[in-house]
Amino acid sequence: MDLVAQSLEIMKALSRSAWDSFIKCRRCFYIERKLGIRSISTPGFPMNSRVDALLKNEFDFYRKKQIPHPVFEKYNLNFIALKMDEQKLKDFRNNRKGVRAKSIKTNFEIFGALDDLWFNNDTKEVVVVDYKATSNKNDLDYVNSDKSYHKGYLRQLDFYAYLLKLNKYKVYKKGYWILCNAGRSDQKVFEGKLDFTINLISYDLKTDYIEDTLVELEKCYNSEKIPPLNQYCDTCRWQKETSNL
Repeated sequence: MDLVAQSLEIMKALSRSAWDSFIKCRRCFYIERKLGIRSISTPGFPMNSRVDALLKNEFDFYRKKQIPHPVFEKYNLNFIALKMDEQKLKDFRNNRKGVRAKSIKTNFEIFGALDDLWFNNDTKEVVVVDYKATSNKNDLDYVNSDKSYHKGYLRQLDFYAYLLKLNKYKVYKKGYWILCNAGRSDQKVFEGKLDFTINLISYDLKTDYIEDTLVELEKCYNSEKIPPLNQYCDTCRWQKETSNL
């Protein structure tokens, strides 16, 4: 099977990361997903992954006990980790499985692997959650940030919320990041550990735009024409500059 045929097969199911790559740059999306020419890979973030794993274990402990995590009490939230089938939660967190649903306006099955789900006892709705780990001396505000990758964090929660809605979950209007920040600690020496401050950042979810972007993505993918260079894309700018050498 050639690369184009492989990409066509893969694109029967559309991941959150593929959708987000389309939003960031249509040209790069097309070249990678339609033509099968992969972008230069970047290193992973094993320390962030370790924090994610520990948080999942921690919230799973409170999930089994069905008692509030201390962070809920800190923010006066009547939340609890959502009680659900253990295997289903594992599937929702699995990058190859995730939460899956059929797009309404396109032929794609869309999916995404989430970190956790909580339950709002006041509204009886599911709460979408994503874990973030960083080391930053400043307070972080993803919602009002002008950084492009922070905008991606917003879209990430939107996409998860939309997947859950398509799966008939009642989803709370706000999503949350649980932010572990080593840069805000007053820790003076290492001693083989890092102290993290743990905070919550909330965000008013938006899902009404997602199907329209999927329609545009499908048109792009089915086109025989490569999209033009994107002046806001680092990869496109690199291609333009190197072509002039």
